[in-house]
Amino acid sequence: MAISQIELDQPATQAGFARLVGTSRQAINKHVEKGVLKDGMTYGDWLQIYCDRLRDEAAGRGGDQQSTLTAVRIEETQENIAEKRQRRLTASGELVDRETVRQWIVESASGIQGFVMGAGETIIESISEKYKIEFDEDDVIGPLRSALGHVGSAGSELAERLTGLGGISSPDSTDADSRVG
Repeated sequence: MAISQIELDQPATQAGFARLVGTSRQAINKHVEKGVLKDGMTYGDWLQIYCDRLRDEAAGRGGDQQSTLTAVRIEETQENIAEKRQRRLTASGELVDRETVRQWIVESASGIQGFVMGAGETIIESISEKYKIEFDEDDVIGPLRSALGHVGSAGSELAERLTGLGGISSPDSTDADSRVG
């Protein structure tokens, strides 16, 4: 069948369409295998799809490599946005590095321990003086130490969880003190 005999409203064949557009049947077969050109469509349908695809590829909007490149560019853009957001939040003190968080937790646990043990000693002294009695300090200090041990374990677990999360930045070349809010 010659090109002049092809009617655009007829069902398309790969060989006929290849002759119509001036390419090989194998080249058209690749488009069919990819699902770009579908069996049962007319020559007119295929011609429209084929021309649109060629136009998109010529404009840099089509093809497998272009879609891969587009996906890579989108990912790079998202990473750049996330990095800028992290820098902005770090500079404003809203985001701190992991080491700073760990130090805060350790310092807080130490401070809590000092306050609680000091309160225990004050309670012992106050009861001893007020009621003029002597009693074993371990009756007060022992339970406090036990409670502080549980608090310390919970603090260590919290520090581990927080420093393992992605929401807290890793220490980098920036001075850690500049990230404390």
